[in-house]
Amino acid sequence: MLIQGFLQTAPGVFAIFYHHALGKTTAKKADDQALSFILGTEIATAVYFLITYFVITFFVAENHFLNDTFLWVMSGIFIALGIFTFFYYFKLGKKNKGTTKLFLTRHTAENFLYHATHNKNRTDTILLGFLATTAEFVFTLPLFIISSVEILNLSPRFNFIFIIAYIVVATIPLFTIRTLFRTGHNLAEIQKLRVKKKLLFRIVLSISYIALGVLTFISGVI
Repeated sequence: MLIQGFLQTAPGVFAIFYHHALGKTTAKKADDQALSFILGTEIATAVYFLITYFVITFFVAENHFLNDTFLWVMSGIFIALGIFTFFYYFKLGKKNKGTTKLFLTRHTAENFLYHATHNKNRTDTILLGFLATTAEFVFTLPLFIISSVEILNLSPRFNFIFIIAYIVVATIPLFTIRTLFRTGHNLAEIQKLRVKKKLLFRIVLSISYIALGVLTFISGVI
């Protein structure tokens, strides 16, 4: 949940989208559109998590692959993601020092920027939130997999409570940005704050992934 809450593609797109929505319409309508964006991120997280959960449940029921080798592979993936998020998640270098440019290709980033500033209706906004979350699927799929494995060890009545909690935590950064806009902050101030916290994001993401990798490896050994 911590990792999901610190990923930055959806918050970055959301901040730009909300800023332009405020410039084109009333504060009330912009806020309504912001909630549609958040709904899109919730739908994406729920869909991907539930699909993963049901796939993992099927393999467990059929006694497939959930063995030590599987855990060691997942451990390697988490450690690789931990290294990647520290060095490559944000684009580094002098020219990117004051920015929060991410690993996304220029074409993808420009596409998000265009759609964030040219939304026409609620459906487009929900889709934008969905796609902004999908862009980080490579970072979230391993989380969905290992979370699904752990959920199966819980009492059945807690399974979907955990998934709902996961989805809620994933939207906290978006609600935080929404609150900042609603309390009079502008895009420049929010972006300045995100740049200031960039190192923190890198460290938290990296340490969290590596910690997951180590714990998963230990589980495979024990």
